[in-house]
Amino acid sequence: MRRRESGSALIITVLVMLLLGGIGISALDTVMRDQQVAGYQNRSSTAFYAAEAGVAAAKDIVRRNVLSGTERLSFADSATPVLLSDTSTYPYGQPLYYGSPKPGEDAVQSLDHSLKIAGAAGSDMRQGMGPSWNNFALWQIRVAGQTADGAVAKIEAVTLNQVPGGY
Repeated sequence: MRRRESGSALIITVLVMLLLGGIGISALDTVMRDQQVAGYQNRSSTAFYAAEAGVAAAKDIVRRNVLSGTERLSFADSATPVLLSDTSTYPYGQPLYYGSPKPGEDAVQSLDHSLKIAGAAGSDMRQGMGPSWNNFALWQIRVAGQTADGAVAKIEAVTLNQVPGGY
C-alpha cells in the first residue's frame, strides 16, 4: 500500500509547480503591459509639454513684435522645428515643437485687431475722466509638440495683446 502512495506526491508536486509557473508568467505579462502603458503615457505627456513650450514661445513672439495687430508673424514650421533641451536630458531624441497650421493659414494669426476694452491695461477711472478705451488684438496660436519616436500633441490657444493707439 505504501508503494502506491509514494508516486502521488511527485505528481501533486509537479502540478503545483506548473500552477505556480503559470501564475508567475501571468504576473510577468501584466507587469510588461503596465510598463508599455506607462511608456505611452510618458511619450504623450512629453509631446504635450513640448507643444506647451511652443505656445509659450508664440505668446512671447506676439508680445514682443505686435505693433498694430495686423502683422504676419513668423513661427517655426514642421520643416524647421525647434528642439527642446539637450541630448543629456533626452538621450534617445529631443522633443520639439512647430507651428501646426491648417492649410493656407499661419500658425500664429490675428483673429481681430480692433477690440476695444474700457478701463483696461491699468487705466484709472477714479479721476472723473471717463473710461479709457484701449485697443487689443486677439491672436490664435496653433502648435504641435512631438517626441523623437513620433508621438504628437497639438494645442490651439488664443491670446489677447494690447496694441498702441488707445483712445
